[in-house]
Amino acid sequence: MMLAGWLAKGTRVLLTSSLAAVASEPQSPTHMTLHYDVEVAWIQAGEIVMRLDESDDRYLLSGTVTTTPLMDRFFRWRGQFVSVGRHGDGFPRTDAYLLWGDNGKRQETSVSFGGKTNITTSDGQFEEVDLPPGSDFMSVTFLAPHCLVDATLHDGEDLYYLQLTYAGEEQLELKPPYFTGWSQRCDYKFRFDDGSTRRVSLWMAEWEGKRLPVRVRVRIPLLPDGVLQLRVENGE
Repeated sequence: MMLAGWLAKGTRVLLTSSLAAVASEPQSPTHMTLHYDVEVAWIQAGEIVMRLDESDDRYLLSGTVTTTPLMDRFFRWRGQFVSVGRHGDGFPRTDAYLLWGDNGKRQETSVSFGGKTNITTSDGQFEEVDLPPGSDFMSVTFLAPHCLVDATLHDGEDLYYLQLTYAGEEQLELKPPYFTGWSQRCDYKFRFDDGSTRRVSLWMAEWEGKRLPVRVRVRIPLLPDGVLQLRVENGE
């Protein structure tokens, strides 16, 4: 097994074991599996499957990202992530973060905790960098229950600045198996250290007793929008 894949597997086991310790406490842990379909230019591009485990104020969010065979012709991606943290003042606080990606030619694993991020690649490269401030991108995107005015986010290596540009109520009327109903829309501008920007819109609504993003749209200059939609029917 390639080094990056081995490291990713071992770290996932380590982080998942922290949830077992949480689940053994008196509080009753909750478990939820989320399925998001990904579209790019109205083409079914992939799927994100996430599992959320919570106990008291602690959480473990893990997931896999895969592109479809059609999208693989243009861009192939397989990814996994794990984030362990705590909820505080309506904002997820990351304690440890794992990100693994494979584009068919190269694998990269980054593991973040204790103020440092270790980055390992399948061709034997290794680098240690300072962990940027803030919480990880996936936790903030999927676990913040309301629009955030501003925040700093990271992917373990790079820092992003989030700015709220619009917040309001909006009726979603999506075809099955996706969500239909009232939602809170949050429009953000993400700015990178190099000055480049991305625009992201989140639509959040109550589903299975929890407030979650039911739709996400990512705008990248000169490229088609990427859209994630929560599957609320025929899912797991």
